[in-house]
Amino acid sequence: MRTFYRTFTRLTAAALIMAMSAAPGLAAKTTPATDKNTNVPAVPRAIPDLVPYHNFDPPKGVFDASKLTISGDMRVRPEFRTNGGFGVNGTMTARANDDAFFTQQLIRLGFNYDISPDVVFFMQAQVSHNWGTIDGDGAASGSVNPNGTGSDLFLRQGFVLVRNFLVPNLTLKAGRQLVVWGNHRIFGHFDWNNVGFAFDGVSLRYQITPDIPVELAWLRVAEGNCSDSAGGCVNGRAHLGDGDILFARLPMKFGGVAIEPAWIYEEGGAAGTSPPGGQMGNQSRHTVGGRVAGKSGIVDATFEGYWQFGEMGAAGAASNTRINALAGHLDAGVTLPVPMQPRIGAEINYATGDSNPGSTGNGHTFSQLFPTNHIHFGYMDLMSWQNMLTYGGNLQVRPTAESHFEIAGHIMRLANKNDHWYGANQAVFKTTPTGNKEKSLGGEIDIVYTLFFQNNKVGWQFGYGHFFDGDYVKKNSGGLSSDQNWGYTQLWINF
Repeated sequence: MRTFYRTFTRLTAAALIMAMSAAPGLAAKTTPATDKNTNVPAVPRAIPDLVPYHNFDPPKGVFDASKLTISGDMRVRPEFRTNGGFGVNGTMTARANDDAFFTQQLIRLGFNYDISPDVVFFMQAQVSHNWGTIDGDGAASGSVNPNGTGSDLFLRQGFVLVRNFLVPNLTLKAGRQLVVWGNHRIFGHFDWNNVGFAFDGVSLRYQITPDIPVELAWLRVAEGNCSDSAGGCVNGRAHLGDGDILFARLPMKFGGVAIEPAWIYEEGGAAGTSPPGGQMGNQSRHTVGGRVAGKSGIVDATFEGYWQFGEMGAAGAASNTRINALAGHLDAGVTLPVPMQPRIGAEINYATGDSNPGSTGNGHTFSQLFPTNHIHFGYMDLMSWQNMLTYGGNLQVRPTAESHFEIAGHIMRLANKNDHWYGANQAVFKTTPTGNKEKSLGGEIDIVYTLFFQNNKVGWQFGYGHFFDGDYVKKNSGGLSSDQNWGYTQLWINF
Protein backbone atom coordinates (compact mmCIF):
# COMPACT_ATOMS: atom_id res chain seq x y z
CA MET A 1 0.00 0.00 0.00
CA ARG A 2 2.86 2.38 0.85
CA THR A 3 4.32 1.87 -2.62
CA PHE A 4 0.89 2.50 -4.17
CA TYR A 5 0.37 5.77 -2.29
CA ARG A 6 3.89 6.97 -3.09
CA THR A 7 3.41 6.24 -6.81
CA PHE A 8 -0.04 7.85 -6.87
CA THR A 9 1.25 11.00 -5.14
CA ARG A 10 4.14 11.40 -7.57
CA LEU A 11 1.92 10.91 -10.65
CA THR A 12 -0.65 13.41 -9.33
CA ALA A 13 2.05 16.01 -8.65
CA ALA A 14 3.48 15.53 -12.14
CA ALA A 15 0.03 15.94 -13.71
CA LEU A 16 -0.61 19.16 -11.77
CA ILE A 17 2.73 20.65 -12.80
CA MET A 18 2.05 19.82 -16.47
CA ALA A 19 -1.47 21.24 -16.31
CA MET A 20 -0.29 24.47 -14.68
CA SER A 21 2.44 24.96 -17.25
CA ALA A 22 -0.02 24.41 -20.12
CA ALA A 23 -2.83 26.52 -18.62
CA PRO A 24 -2.09 29.77 -20.53
CA GLY A 25 -2.34 28.01 -23.87
CA LEU A 26 -5.54 26.16 -22.99
CA ALA A 27 -7.34 29.02 -21.29
CA ALA A 28 -9.65 29.67 -24.28
CA LYS A 29 -10.69 26.02 -24.69
CA THR A 30 -13.51 24.11 -23.04
CA THR A 31 -14.52 20.49 -23.10
CA PRO A 32 -17.51 19.50 -25.27
CA ALA A 33 -19.49 18.60 -22.17
CA THR A 34 -19.12 21.65 -19.90
CA ASP A 35 -16.89 24.55 -18.99
CA LYS A 36 -17.67 24.38 -15.27
CA ASN A 37 -17.17 20.87 -13.98
CA THR A 38 -14.50 18.69 -15.53
CA ASN A 39 -15.38 15.65 -13.44
CA VAL A 40 -17.83 14.30 -16.09
CA PRO A 41 -17.40 12.27 -19.27
CA ALA A 42 -16.16 14.42 -22.12
CA VAL A 43 -19.14 13.71 -24.44
CA PRO A 44 -21.88 11.86 -22.53
CA ARG A 45 -24.10 11.35 -25.61
CA ALA A 46 -21.31 11.08 -28.20
CA ILE A 47 -23.28 13.53 -30.37
CA PRO A 48 -23.44 17.34 -30.58
CA ASP A 49 -25.68 18.51 -27.75
CA LEU A 50 -27.81 20.91 -29.83
CA VAL A 51 -31.04 19.80 -28.18
CA PRO A 52 -30.18 18.90 -24.56
CA TYR A 53 -32.20 16.66 -22.32
CA HIS A 54 -34.68 18.67 -20.29
CA ASN A 55 -35.64 18.46 -16.64
CA PHE A 56 -39.15 19.86 -17.03
CA ASP A 57 -40.02 22.15 -19.93
CA PRO A 58 -39.19 20.67 -23.37
CA PRO A 59 -36.44 22.56 -25.22
CA LYS A 60 -36.80 24.47 -28.44
CA GLY A 61 -35.64 22.48 -31.46
CA VAL A 62 -33.53 23.52 -34.41
CA PHE A 63 -36.12 22.53 -37.03
CA ASP A 64 -36.42 24.53 -40.27
CA ALA A 65 -39.63 23.75 -42.15
CA SER A 66 -38.16 24.97 -45.44
CA LYS A 67 -35.74 22.01 -45.42
CA LEU A 68 -38.50 19.38 -45.08
CA THR A 69 -40.11 17.54 -48.00
CA ILE A 70 -42.84 14.92 -47.69
CA SER A 71 -43.53 12.10 -50.15
CA GLY A 72 -46.24 9.47 -50.25
CA ASP A 73 -47.58 6.43 -52.08
CA MET A 74 -50.84 4.52 -51.95
CA ARG A 75 -51.67 1.37 -53.93
CA VAL A 76 -54.75 -0.83 -54.00
CA ARG A 77 -54.60 -4.08 -56.00
CA PRO A 78 -57.34 -6.71 -56.33
CA GLU A 79 -55.88 -9.99 -57.62
CA PHE A 80 -57.20 -13.43 -58.50
CA ARG A 81 -55.70 -16.80 -59.36
CA THR A 82 -57.35 -20.06 -60.43
CA ASN A 83 -55.75 -23.48 -59.98
CA GLY A 84 -52.85 -21.94 -58.08
CA GLY A 85 -51.35 -25.39 -57.57
CA PHE A 86 -52.42 -26.67 -61.01
CA GLY A 87 -55.03 -28.81 -59.31
CA VAL A 88 -52.42 -30.63 -57.20
CA ASN A 89 -50.76 -29.86 -53.88
CA GLY A 90 -47.08 -29.21 -53.26
CA THR A 91 -46.17 -32.89 -53.26
CA MET A 92 -47.69 -33.48 -56.71
CA THR A 93 -49.88 -36.35 -55.45
CA ALA A 94 -53.45 -35.07 -55.04
CA ARG A 95 -55.89 -32.37 -56.02
CA ALA A 96 -55.98 -29.07 -54.11
CA ASN A 97 -58.52 -26.27 -54.42
CA ASP A 98 -56.15 -23.34 -54.96
CA ASP A 99 -58.52 -20.67 -56.30
CA ALA A 100 -57.94 -17.32 -54.61
CA PHE A 101 -59.20 -13.75 -54.69
CA PHE A 102 -57.80 -11.03 -52.43
CA THR A 103 -56.91 -7.35 -52.31
CA GLN A 104 -53.63 -5.82 -51.20
CA GLN A 105 -53.18 -2.25 -50.04
CA LEU A 106 -50.11 -0.29 -49.04
CA ILE A 107 -49.64 3.29 -47.88
CA ARG A 108 -46.22 4.94 -47.53
CA LEU A 109 -45.35 8.32 -46.08
CA GLY A 110 -41.77 9.62 -46.31
CA PHE A 111 -40.12 12.56 -44.55
CA ASN A 112 -36.90 13.98 -46.00
CA TYR A 113 -35.08 16.66 -44.00
CA ASP A 114 -31.90 18.34 -45.26
CA ILE A 115 -29.96 19.09 -42.10
CA SER A 116 -27.26 20.68 -44.27
CA PRO A 117 -26.22 20.40 -47.93
CA ASP A 118 -24.24 17.27 -47.02
CA VAL A 119 -26.46 15.69 -44.35
CA VAL A 120 -29.90 14.20 -45.05
CA PHE A 121 -32.36 12.49 -42.72
CA PHE A 122 -35.02 10.24 -44.29
CA MET A 123 -37.78 8.16 -42.74
CA GLN A 124 -40.54 6.25 -44.53
CA ALA A 125 -43.30 4.52 -42.63
CA GLN A 126 -45.50 1.94 -44.37
CA VAL A 127 -48.88 0.37 -43.73
CA SER A 128 -49.53 -2.89 -45.59
CA HIS A 129 -52.69 -4.91 -45.39
CA ASN A 130 -54.46 -7.75 -47.19
CA TRP A 131 -58.15 -8.48 -47.12
CA GLY A 132 -60.55 -10.87 -48.82
CA THR A 133 -58.06 -13.77 -48.87
CA ILE A 134 -59.43 -17.20 -49.72
CA ASP A 135 -58.26 -20.49 -48.23
CA GLY A 136 -57.48 -23.53 -50.34
CA ASP A 137 -60.91 -24.97 -49.48
CA GLY A 138 -62.65 -21.87 -50.77
CA ALA A 139 -63.51 -20.42 -47.35
CA ALA A 140 -62.79 -16.80 -46.53
CA SER A 141 -59.89 -16.54 -44.10
CA GLY A 142 -60.22 -12.83 -43.37
CA SER A 143 -57.55 -10.17 -43.49
CA VAL A 144 -53.96 -11.02 -42.63
CA ASN A 145 -50.72 -9.18 -42.08
CA PRO A 146 -48.43 -9.66 -45.09
CA ASN A 147 -45.15 -11.56 -45.03
CA GLY A 148 -45.11 -12.12 -41.29
CA THR A 149 -44.19 -8.52 -40.46
CA GLY A 150 -46.14 -8.89 -37.20
CA SER A 151 -47.88 -5.57 -37.73
CA ASP A 152 -49.58 -3.61 -40.48
CA LEU A 153 -47.42 -0.60 -39.62
CA PHE A 154 -43.64 -0.83 -39.88
CA LEU A 155 -40.55 1.13 -40.92
CA ARG A 156 -39.86 0.74 -44.64
CA GLN A 157 -36.82 3.06 -44.64
CA GLY A 158 -35.01 5.09 -42.02
CA PHE A 159 -31.48 6.33 -42.58
CA VAL A 160 -29.07 9.23 -42.42
CA LEU A 161 -27.00 10.09 -45.49
CA VAL A 162 -23.74 12.03 -45.10
CA ARG A 163 -21.92 13.31 -48.18
CA ASN A 164 -18.20 14.04 -48.03
CA PHE A 165 -17.99 11.86 -44.94
CA LEU A 166 -14.51 12.38 -43.41
CA VAL A 167 -13.00 12.80 -46.90
CA PRO A 168 -14.28 14.43 -50.11
CA ASN A 169 -16.41 12.32 -52.48
CA LEU A 170 -17.24 9.68 -49.85
CA THR A 171 -20.96 9.20 -49.08
CA LEU A 172 -22.22 7.23 -46.10
CA LYS A 173 -25.76 5.84 -45.70
CA ALA A 174 -26.54 4.25 -42.34
CA GLY A 175 -29.82 2.70 -41.22
CA ARG A 176 -32.71 0.89 -42.91
CA GLN A 177 -32.34 1.32 -46.65
CA LEU A 178 -33.17 -0.10 -50.08
CA VAL A 179 -30.56 -1.77 -52.28
CA VAL A 180 -31.31 -1.80 -56.01
CA TRP A 181 -28.88 -3.03 -58.65
CA GLY A 182 -29.26 -2.85 -62.42
CA ASN A 183 -32.27 -4.88 -63.54
CA HIS A 184 -33.11 -6.09 -60.01
CA ARG A 185 -31.92 -9.68 -60.64
CA ILE A 186 -29.79 -9.88 -57.48
CA PHE A 187 -30.90 -6.88 -55.40
CA GLY A 188 -34.21 -5.05 -55.89
CA HIS A 189 -36.84 -3.13 -53.96
CA PHE A 190 -39.49 -5.80 -54.78
CA ASP A 191 -42.25 -3.19 -54.84
CA TRP A 192 -44.67 -5.61 -56.48
CA ASN A 193 -44.84 -7.31 -53.10
CA ASN A 194 -47.01 -5.62 -50.47
CA VAL A 195 -44.01 -5.25 -48.13
CA GLY A 196 -40.89 -5.21 -50.32
CA PHE A 197 -37.22 -5.65 -49.42
CA ALA A 198 -35.27 -3.35 -47.10
CA PHE A 199 -32.01 -3.87 -45.24
CA ASP A 200 -30.53 -2.65 -41.97
CA GLY A 201 -26.91 -1.73 -42.49
CA VAL A 202 -24.24 0.71 -43.59
CA SER A 203 -23.27 1.44 -47.19
CA LEU A 204 -20.49 3.58 -48.62
CA ARG A 205 -20.03 5.07 -52.07
CA TYR A 206 -16.73 6.66 -53.08
CA GLN A 207 -16.48 8.50 -56.37
CA ILE A 208 -13.04 7.55 -57.72
CA THR A 209 -13.72 9.52 -60.92
CA PRO A 210 -16.95 11.08 -62.23
CA ASP A 211 -17.61 7.82 -64.12
CA ILE A 212 -16.22 5.24 -61.68
CA PRO A 213 -17.66 4.88 -58.18
CA VAL A 214 -16.98 2.04 -55.77
CA GLU A 215 -19.74 0.82 -53.45
CA LEU A 216 -19.19 -1.11 -50.20
CA ALA A 217 -21.81 -2.29 -47.71
CA TRP A 218 -22.58 -4.39 -44.68
CA LEU A 219 -26.23 -5.47 -44.46
CA ARG A 220 -28.01 -7.45 -41.76
CA VAL A 221 -30.62 -9.71 -43.39
CA ALA A 222 -31.70 -11.79 -40.37
CA GLU A 223 -31.59 -11.48 -36.58
CA GLY A 224 -31.25 -14.91 -35.04
CA ASN A 225 -31.89 -14.72 -31.30
CA CYS A 226 -32.84 -11.08 -30.90
CA SER A 227 -36.18 -10.50 -29.21
CA ASP A 228 -35.83 -6.89 -28.07
CA SER A 229 -34.98 -4.15 -30.55
CA ALA A 230 -33.76 -1.84 -27.79
CA GLY A 231 -31.97 -4.19 -25.43
CA GLY A 232 -29.91 -6.62 -27.48
CA CYS A 233 -30.52 -10.36 -27.69
CA VAL A 234 -31.58 -13.05 -25.27
CA ASN A 235 -28.93 -15.08 -23.44
CA GLY A 236 -26.22 -12.91 -24.94
CA ARG A 237 -26.12 -15.11 -28.05
CA ALA A 238 -26.60 -12.38 -30.60
CA HIS A 239 -24.64 -14.09 -33.38
CA LEU A 240 -26.55 -17.37 -33.55
CA GLY A 241 -28.81 -17.53 -36.58
CA ASP A 242 -27.86 -14.06 -37.82
CA GLY A 243 -27.56 -13.36 -41.50
CA ASP A 244 -25.09 -10.82 -42.92
CA ILE A 245 -24.09 -9.63 -46.36
CA LEU A 246 -20.92 -7.82 -47.39
CA PHE A 247 -20.51 -6.57 -50.93
CA ALA A 248 -18.24 -4.53 -53.17
CA ARG A 249 -19.43 -3.17 -56.51
CA LEU A 250 -18.15 -0.89 -59.27
CA PRO A 251 -21.12 0.36 -61.36
CA MET A 252 -19.17 2.03 -64.18
CA LYS A 253 -20.44 3.52 -67.41
CA PHE A 254 -18.41 4.19 -70.54
CA GLY A 255 -20.26 5.81 -73.38
CA GLY A 256 -23.53 3.93 -73.72
CA VAL A 257 -22.30 0.75 -71.99
CA ALA A 258 -22.86 0.02 -68.30
CA ILE A 259 -20.38 -2.38 -66.67
CA GLU A 260 -21.20 -3.47 -63.13
CA PRO A 261 -18.83 -6.07 -61.60
CA ALA A 262 -19.59 -7.17 -58.04
CA TRP A 263 -18.54 -9.46 -55.20
CA ILE A 264 -21.08 -10.50 -52.54
CA TYR A 265 -20.43 -12.50 -49.39
CA GLU A 266 -23.40 -13.94 -47.48
CA GLU A 267 -22.89 -15.45 -44.03
CA GLY A 268 -26.07 -17.20 -42.90
CA GLY A 269 -29.48 -16.18 -44.14
CA ALA A 270 -33.05 -16.35 -42.93
CA ALA A 271 -32.59 -17.66 -39.37
CA GLY A 272 -33.39 -21.33 -38.95
CA THR A 273 -34.00 -22.01 -42.64
CA SER A 274 -32.80 -25.36 -43.95
CA PRO A 275 -32.33 -26.12 -47.61
CA PRO A 276 -33.76 -26.45 -50.14
CA GLY A 277 -35.11 -23.05 -51.14
CA GLY A 278 -34.76 -19.52 -49.86
CA GLN A 279 -31.79 -18.02 -48.04
CA MET A 280 -30.03 -20.78 -46.09
CA GLY A 281 -29.45 -20.20 -42.39
CA ASN A 282 -26.15 -22.10 -42.39
CA GLN A 283 -23.98 -20.97 -45.27
CA SER A 284 -20.88 -19.05 -46.27
CA ARG A 285 -21.63 -18.09 -49.87
CA HIS A 286 -19.55 -15.97 -52.25
CA THR A 287 -21.16 -14.56 -55.40
CA VAL A 288 -18.95 -13.02 -58.09
CA GLY A 289 -20.01 -11.70 -61.48
CA GLY A 290 -21.79 -8.69 -62.85
CA ARG A 291 -23.91 -7.07 -65.49
CA VAL A 292 -23.10 -5.50 -68.87
CA ALA A 293 -25.78 -3.52 -70.69
CA GLY A 294 -25.73 -1.18 -73.64
CA LYS A 295 -27.65 0.33 -76.53
CA SER A 296 -26.50 1.36 -79.99
CA GLY A 297 -29.02 2.87 -82.36
CA ILE A 298 -32.16 0.74 -82.36
CA VAL A 299 -30.47 -2.31 -80.76
CA ASP A 300 -30.09 -2.94 -77.02
CA ALA A 301 -28.63 -5.93 -75.18
CA THR A 302 -27.94 -7.05 -71.61
CA PHE A 303 -25.85 -9.86 -70.16
CA GLU A 304 -25.76 -10.72 -66.46
CA GLY A 305 -24.04 -13.70 -64.90
CA TYR A 306 -22.72 -14.95 -61.55
CA TRP A 307 -20.72 -17.80 -60.06
CA GLN A 308 -21.30 -18.89 -56.45
CA PHE A 309 -18.89 -20.85 -54.24
CA GLY A 310 -18.41 -21.54 -50.54
CA GLU A 311 -19.91 -24.02 -48.04
CA MET A 312 -23.33 -24.73 -46.57
CA GLY A 313 -25.22 -27.26 -44.47
CA ALA A 314 -28.52 -27.98 -42.78
CA ALA A 315 -29.55 -25.83 -39.83
CA GLY A 316 -27.46 -26.77 -36.80
CA ALA A 317 -25.22 -29.12 -38.80
CA ALA A 318 -21.67 -28.77 -40.03
CA SER A 319 -21.19 -26.75 -43.22
CA ASN A 320 -19.80 -29.61 -45.27
CA THR A 321 -21.57 -29.16 -48.61
CA ARG A 322 -19.52 -27.29 -51.15
CA ILE A 323 -21.29 -24.59 -53.14
CA ASN A 324 -20.66 -24.47 -56.87
CA ALA A 325 -23.50 -22.80 -58.77
CA LEU A 326 -23.91 -20.66 -61.89
CA ALA A 327 -26.57 -18.38 -63.38
CA GLY A 328 -26.73 -16.37 -66.58
CA HIS A 329 -29.13 -14.07 -68.42
CA LEU A 330 -29.01 -12.70 -71.96
CA ASP A 331 -31.57 -10.49 -73.66
CA ALA A 332 -31.60 -8.33 -76.76
CA GLY A 333 -34.16 -6.17 -78.48
CA VAL A 334 -34.84 -3.86 -81.39
CA THR A 335 -36.87 -0.65 -81.05
CA LEU A 336 -38.35 0.33 -84.40
CA PRO A 337 -38.31 4.06 -85.30
CA VAL A 338 -42.02 4.17 -86.16
CA PRO A 339 -45.13 5.44 -84.31
CA MET A 340 -45.75 3.80 -80.90
CA GLN A 341 -42.03 2.84 -80.73
CA PRO A 342 -42.51 -0.96 -80.79
CA ARG A 343 -39.71 -3.00 -79.21
CA ILE A 344 -39.32 -6.66 -80.12
CA GLY A 345 -37.14 -8.60 -77.70
CA ALA A 346 -35.95 -12.09 -76.85
CA GLU A 347 -34.14 -13.56 -73.84
CA ILE A 348 -32.72 -16.72 -72.31
CA ASN A 349 -32.19 -17.45 -68.60
CA TYR A 350 -30.31 -20.30 -66.95
CA ALA A 351 -29.47 -21.26 -63.36
CA THR A 352 -28.01 -24.53 -62.11
CA GLY A 353 -29.82 -27.07 -59.95
CA ASP A 354 -28.70 -29.92 -57.73
CA SER A 355 -28.81 -33.65 -58.50
CA ASN A 356 -29.41 -34.55 -54.86
CA PRO A 357 -31.48 -31.83 -53.15
CA GLY A 358 -32.33 -32.37 -49.51
CA SER A 359 -31.57 -31.56 -45.90
CA THR A 360 -27.79 -31.60 -46.36
CA GLY A 361 -27.86 -28.72 -48.79
CA ASN A 362 -28.24 -27.81 -52.45
CA GLY A 363 -24.65 -27.08 -53.33
CA HIS A 364 -25.32 -26.68 -57.05
CA THR A 365 -28.62 -24.78 -56.75
CA PHE A 366 -28.07 -21.10 -57.50
CA SER A 367 -29.31 -18.70 -54.80
CA GLN A 368 -30.83 -15.52 -56.20
CA LEU A 369 -30.43 -13.38 -53.05
CA PHE A 370 -32.98 -10.51 -52.93
CA PRO A 371 -34.40 -9.70 -56.39
CA THR A 372 -37.56 -8.09 -57.71
CA ASN A 373 -38.55 -11.37 -59.32
CA HIS A 374 -41.97 -10.27 -60.54
CA ILE A 375 -40.44 -8.46 -63.53
CA HIS A 376 -38.49 -11.56 -64.66
CA PHE A 377 -39.44 -15.04 -65.87
CA GLY A 378 -43.18 -14.32 -66.29
CA TYR A 379 -45.52 -12.05 -64.36
CA MET A 380 -47.37 -14.96 -62.75
CA ASP A 381 -44.45 -15.40 -60.29
CA LEU A 382 -44.02 -19.12 -60.92
CA MET A 383 -40.26 -19.12 -61.48
CA SER A 384 -37.07 -17.87 -59.87
CA TRP A 385 -33.45 -17.87 -61.03
CA GLN A 386 -32.85 -21.32 -59.51
CA ASN A 387 -32.72 -24.69 -61.30
CA MET A 388 -34.25 -23.31 -64.45
CA LEU A 389 -33.90 -22.79 -68.17
CA THR A 390 -36.34 -20.37 -69.79
CA TYR A 391 -36.76 -18.86 -73.23
CA GLY A 392 -38.81 -15.70 -73.69
CA GLY A 393 -39.99 -13.16 -76.20
CA ASN A 394 -41.97 -9.94 -75.87
CA LEU A 395 -43.50 -7.04 -77.76
CA GLN A 396 -43.78 -3.62 -76.11
CA VAL A 397 -45.48 -0.56 -77.60
CA ARG A 398 -46.41 2.96 -76.49
CA PRO A 399 -49.96 3.59 -77.76
CA THR A 400 -49.72 7.12 -76.34
CA ALA A 401 -47.09 9.13 -74.51
CA GLU A 402 -48.79 8.21 -71.21
CA SER A 403 -49.44 4.49 -71.80
CA HIS A 404 -47.55 1.23 -72.25
CA PHE A 405 -48.67 -2.16 -73.58
CA GLU A 406 -46.76 -5.44 -73.41
CA ILE A 407 -47.38 -9.02 -74.46
CA ALA A 408 -44.78 -11.60 -73.43
CA GLY A 409 -44.31 -15.35 -73.56
CA HIS A 410 -42.01 -17.75 -71.69
CA ILE A 411 -41.14 -21.43 -72.10
CA MET A 412 -40.02 -22.87 -68.75
CA ARG A 413 -37.94 -25.94 -67.99
CA LEU A 414 -35.93 -27.39 -65.11
CA ALA A 415 -32.16 -27.29 -65.47
CA ASN A 416 -31.82 -30.50 -63.41
CA LYS A 417 -34.72 -32.97 -63.38
CA ASN A 418 -33.85 -34.14 -59.85
CA ASP A 419 -34.04 -30.71 -58.23
CA HIS A 420 -37.25 -28.91 -57.30
CA TRP A 421 -39.35 -26.25 -59.01
CA TYR A 422 -38.71 -22.92 -57.23
CA GLY A 423 -41.29 -20.12 -57.31
CA ALA A 424 -40.60 -16.40 -57.50
CA ASN A 425 -40.18 -16.24 -53.71
CA GLN A 426 -37.26 -18.73 -54.13
CA ALA A 427 -39.00 -21.31 -51.95
CA VAL A 428 -39.93 -24.75 -53.30
CA PHE A 429 -43.09 -24.37 -55.37
CA LYS A 430 -43.32 -28.05 -56.31
CA THR A 431 -41.33 -30.85 -54.72
CA THR A 432 -39.89 -33.02 -57.49
CA PRO A 433 -40.82 -36.70 -56.96
CA THR A 434 -38.08 -39.32 -56.84
CA GLY A 435 -37.50 -40.79 -60.28
CA ASN A 436 -38.83 -37.76 -62.14
CA LYS A 437 -37.86 -37.82 -65.83
CA GLU A 438 -39.53 -34.60 -67.01
CA LYS A 439 -38.04 -31.10 -67.33
CA SER A 440 -40.82 -29.30 -69.20
CA LEU A 441 -42.75 -27.15 -66.70
CA GLY A 442 -44.91 -25.41 -69.28
CA GLY A 443 -45.41 -22.06 -70.95
CA GLU A 444 -46.79 -18.69 -69.91
CA ILE A 445 -48.39 -15.80 -71.78
CA ASP A 446 -48.81 -12.37 -70.15
CA ILE A 447 -50.59 -9.18 -71.20
CA VAL A 448 -50.10 -5.93 -69.26
CA TYR A 449 -51.44 -2.43 -69.97
CA THR A 450 -50.39 0.66 -67.99
CA LEU A 451 -51.82 4.18 -68.12
CA PHE A 452 -50.37 7.25 -66.37
CA PHE A 453 -52.43 10.40 -65.88
CA GLN A 454 -52.88 13.44 -63.60
CA ASN A 455 -49.36 14.63 -64.45
CA ASN A 456 -47.96 11.16 -63.73
CA LYS A 457 -49.18 11.25 -60.15
CA VAL A 458 -51.67 8.42 -60.81
CA GLY A 459 -51.06 5.08 -62.51
CA TRP A 460 -53.62 2.45 -63.45
CA GLN A 461 -52.61 -1.01 -64.62
CA PHE A 462 -54.22 -4.32 -65.41
CA GLY A 463 -52.61 -7.62 -66.27
CA TYR A 464 -53.58 -11.14 -67.20
CA GLY A 465 -51.56 -14.33 -67.45
CA HIS A 466 -52.26 -17.91 -68.51
CA PHE A 467 -49.95 -20.84 -67.77
CA PHE A 468 -50.10 -24.02 -69.87
CA ASP A 469 -48.81 -26.86 -67.71
CA GLY A 470 -46.16 -29.13 -69.20
CA ASP A 471 -45.20 -32.77 -68.88
CA TYR A 472 -43.58 -32.24 -65.45
CA VAL A 473 -46.98 -31.42 -63.95
CA LYS A 474 -49.08 -33.76 -66.07
CA LYS A 475 -47.03 -36.91 -65.60
CA ASN A 476 -46.28 -36.38 -61.91
CA SER A 477 -49.87 -35.68 -60.91
CA GLY A 478 -51.61 -38.68 -62.42
CA GLY A 479 -53.36 -36.56 -65.02
CA LEU A 480 -55.13 -34.40 -62.40
CA SER A 481 -53.53 -31.12 -63.44
CA SER A 482 -55.05 -28.15 -65.21
CA ASP A 483 -53.87 -24.80 -66.53
CA GLN A 484 -53.63 -21.73 -64.33
CA ASN A 485 -55.17 -18.27 -64.80
CA TRP A 486 -54.12 -15.09 -63.04
CA GLY A 487 -55.13 -11.45 -63.25
CA TYR A 488 -55.20 -8.15 -61.38
CA THR A 489 -55.86 -4.46 -61.62
CA GLN A 490 -54.18 -1.81 -59.51
CA LEU A 491 -54.37 1.90 -58.84
CA TRP A 492 -51.21 3.64 -57.60
CA ILE A 493 -51.06 7.26 -56.45
CA ASN A 494 -47.81 9.00 -55.53
CA PHE A 495 -46.63 12.49 -54.70
